[in-house]
Amino acid sequence: MQRKHAFTLIELLVVIAIIAILAAILFPVFAQAREKARAITCVSNEKQISLGIAMYVQDYDEYYPQSQYGGGSTNVVQMDWYALIWPYVKNGDHAANGESWGTSGIYRCPSFPDPNQGEIYGVHHDLFPDNWNGGTNASNSLAIVDTPADKIILCEKGRNAATWSYPYFTTWEWDWTAYIGKPQVRDGSEIANKFDCDMQGYNNPAWADCNMHPRYRHTNTTNVAFADGHVKAMAKGSIMWYKNIYIDCGPAATWTSQGWYPY
Repeated sequence: MQRKHAFTLIELLVVIAIIAILAAILFPVFAQAREKARAITCVSNEKQISLGIAMYVQDYDEYYPQSQYGGGSTNVVQMDWYALIWPYVKNGDHAANGESWGTSGIYRCPSFPDPNQGEIYGVHHDLFPDNWNGGTNASNSLAIVDTPADKIILCEKGRNAATWSYPYFTTWEWDWTAYIGKPQVRDGSEIANKFDCDMQGYNNPAWADCNMHPRYRHTNTTNVAFADGHVKAMAKGSIMWYKNIYIDCGPAATWTSQGWYPY
């Protein structure tokens, strides 16, 4: 008669230990794969947005839309660039009066931590002029972008403690190279931007500290769109202000002519 063999306690513990080791190895891989899928969705969003901007530019004599206008004390409905390119993308929120705050559809990155906050994708602050509350900044032409394959015009931004955000990302030199408390890394003769903020409570999080800077949510990379239409992920520390951000227009050009802007 054959005797039945049961697991001993030691054998059971060994099996449990092996399963635990395999789980510890595989779970991070699964998490990375999940984040990679989210990053791909984000890239797809930015590509569609970038195409919408490109079609708007072609229809308006190669001039970019304003980042926002109206609102405030002007008695004019506040319109952001999300609403201006809506006829070309027909995606995301869109009110009866034409307003759009970039809160759904292609304007929603699946890795963004706050589902109630809009305007998480922002455009270049100088290239897309801000005329909120009666401003008079003129629209800018595609022709002023000297190196379209290098200049970032759209990025995913950080989170702040408010329920609102900005429709653009900061383009000021000191925000990229000399911001107080910002981690920095030197690459040749230029300081690369490593600012990384998605927490509440950093200095004044309801202002520009977090939600006007790019955010590296996708395994230390951020997705950006360039003026020539291509979209790619860039690692933290690889975005250079002069190469990738500076365009000779808007407040930057005005301050330079006055002789005090620091570049």
